[in-house]
Amino acid sequence: MDKAQNISLGLKKTVSAVIRVRNAAGNLQRCLAGLECQVLPPSVGLEIIVVDNGSTDESVDVARRYGATIVPIKAEEFTWGGALNTGVAKATGQIVLLLSSDAYAADSNWLCEMLKPFNNPNVAAVYGRQIPYRDAPVDERVRLKRYFPAASVEFNKNSDNIHPSGRGMVVSNACAAIRRDIWQEIPYDENITAGEEGLWSYEVLQRGYSTVYQASALVYHSHKDGPLKQAWRHWELRTREQLLDDSGKSKTATLRWMASFAKRRLRNCLHHDLPLSVRIKGLSILPAELIALAIVDFFPEEQAMRLKLKRLFWG
Repeated sequence: MDKAQNISLGLKKTVSAVIRVRNAAGNLQRCLAGLECQVLPPSVGLEIIVVDNGSTDESVDVARRYGATIVPIKAEEFTWGGALNTGVAKATGQIVLLLSSDAYAADSNWLCEMLKPFNNPNVAAVYGRQIPYRDAPVDERVRLKRYFPAASVEFNKNSDNIHPSGRGMVVSNACAAIRRDIWQEIPYDENITAGEEGLWSYEVLQRGYSTVYQASALVYHSHKDGPLKQAWRHWELRTREQLLDDSGKSKTATLRWMASFAKRRLRNCLHHDLPLSVRIKGLSILPAELIALAIVDFFPEEQAMRLKLKRLFWG
């Protein structure tokens, strides 16, 4: 309780949490259970908003059991930034937590640790440390270790790793908190396929605000996707990069993309501090993943075709 009492945010009585979900009832159950266990600052309540992307499983029922406000969106209208904008627009709290449905608070102090940096009125956004689940594959383990270290960091527009394209991890919306009034000035881009937090955080920093990586705010979060779903994730990120670079699509570019993926996997599998079984599995599944990358990049980019493919690949 001491950690909660040490927060003097001048908050209104509500902090809002926005969670995007599609056919992930089990993950959502775990996520919401983690929220339910949080120690809240005095006189602060938690509002939960679940943005449901056309789920056909029990995701909506799970959300209702935890008293969440459910905001439905059509699957064919989904974008990562658009879903966030829809959820944040419904929020009433001045601080809005953003959580992936497959993220789970590691302890009951997570929320208070996320809120602490907002004692500084110049802080626009905070993001927490992500710890991989036990079944996380090799690439996920290496990625999370690289981007979510043990020490907290504050970013401003003079930080070395800030790039106008939004490349790099500045604020991860798998576990973040933002000021709603700043979001009203700078909503998320609804047109890019993925990585909406990069462009958003760059714009925030350029306007003189700061963002904070709060290493003491711990969540479990990692992806364990099959070859098709992983290929789609990487294709979305690649499409965003092509738009930012104004580079076209070609066979040469596709081969470079696949070679870069394979090179990164081989390098990750050389990490001696990872379990041998994880490294072996990473190598064994690589051929199937490269085939999936080729498939997803081969198909035409018409919107209707892409939506059909996403449903097939995403599951």
